[in-house]
Amino acid sequence: MELRWMTEELRVSLFAQRLGTAYPVSEKRIYAAMDAVEDATA
Repeated sequence: MELRWMTEELRVSLFAQRLGTAYPVSEKRIYAAMDAVEDATA
């Protein structure tokens, strides 16, 4: 669920920069979270 919200925050950071995000988010952070989920399920 957290990964989904990270992607939404990234969209906000890219397309509605004035709004800002709840926490720092980047593609690199999302990929790291995806790797963590993959490692946890493997």
